Amino acid sequence: MPGLKLSRNEGVKLFGPMSVTVGRGCVDVHGKITCAGERFIIHRTRNYVVIAVEDSELDVSMIDESQIQALEDTDPYREKRVVINDILKNNYRKVVVVGCVDCGKTSFVTMTYNVLLSSGRRPVVIDGDVGQADIGPPGFVSMGFSEAPVYWINELKPAMMRFIGDIKPHGYSSLIIHEIKKLAEASSAKGFDSIIVDTDGWVKDEPGINHKFSLIEELKPDAIVVLGEDLKDIFKHFSKLGIRIYELNVPKHRKTRSREERRMLRSYKYREFLENAGLVRLKMDGVLIQGCGLFHGVEIDASSIGKLIEGKVIYATKLPGQLNIYGSIKTYHGDELKNMGFEKVKIYPTGFEKGLYCAVGLLGGSEYPCLIEKFDFESREVALRTKYNSKIEVLKLSKIKLTQDFTEEYIEV
Repeated sequence: MPGLKLSRNEGVKLFGPMSVTVGRGCVDVHGKITCAGERFIIHRTRNYVVIAVEDSELDVSMIDESQIQALEDTDPYREKRVVINDILKNNYRKVVVVGCVDCGKTSFVTMTYNVLLSSGRRPVVIDGDVGQADIGPPGFVSMGFSEAPVYWINELKPAMMRFIGDIKPHGYSSLIIHEIKKLAEASSAKGFDSIIVDTDGWVKDEPGINHKFSLIEELKPDAIVVLGEDLKDIFKHFSKLGIRIYELNVPKHRKTRSREERRMLRSYKYREFLENAGLVRLKMDGVLIQGCGLFHGVEIDASSIGKLIEGKVIYATKLPGQLNIYGSIKTYHGDELKNMGFEKVKIYPTGFEKGLYCAVGLLGGSEYPCLIEKFDFESREVALRTKYNSKIEVLKLSKIKLTQDFTEEYIEV
């Protein structure tokens, strides 16, 4: 275990995986002061900037992937601290952070949160990244807080979570913006006085930029922090509305995550919220079920279409121009169903729902992840697994299925 000596104000960048114990002195880790005897862990997909508050010594446990680099003069870390201090000095209460994938948004959000909290504010972070969620599980936008500074915002306690139902923001822009705005409004009701919004990295095309513009228009923040040279000047239009725009460069040396590493991190988050979840049975007629056309339609008598279906129809519903069937279906007479007004037929095979990712909660309130076990149309019950133990008014379904090891698969119906 090597010893790393730092003089006062000296900085280093530590690339995980790594375990660090402060042997002497105190250091600043993303705005969290850590002193002798305290220890922190750096995940293999992350890197931390550590600044010595006083002459200090660190005991570092490393493996082959781990790295220690001196903090370069060109690194934007110290500039970030200047921006954060300016946010504090100007009493900005709502800040939106935008930037590319792996460009340092979340580390900036962590530092901002810690500085505001240590200055007597009661801040909250809204995590708007459905694909690489830190506070809540994947497929959610979440709001989190803590009573003490943190090393990373994944340590924040979720105060409210809202289900989007996918790990990609494409096609869900309006819903994501609506739910983030709802979280921002809820934060004031819960007594938080500062909001920091961490957005996703979808900024490489016009729809991604439009998504951020629409979010900003709805939230009306006091300040926007933009990370990345590619976005230079793009958000300055909002200065016309009195919004302060800060632009920061991206570190030359930073940790970038592969697609497989991102998938692995999502698997960890699914496991955190769903592993060892208890079995719950819901009456279909007692909850609002959303996200699946099978439950959106009007129930019809299976015998009314039985002669046109080869196989066993267990449950069927109709929507304008569409027939939804749950059962063991081999084939059907499409032309005759069209004559009945069904231009489209959707078949939901028996058991397709096993492992379907979902959310339960109160209508308009906080939602919690779940996994479907079975749709039992005979008893008109839904069996699911969740750690949520309060009243359930709504069940929201997604198109994501999770395997036993909490990896994702998409269903096609």
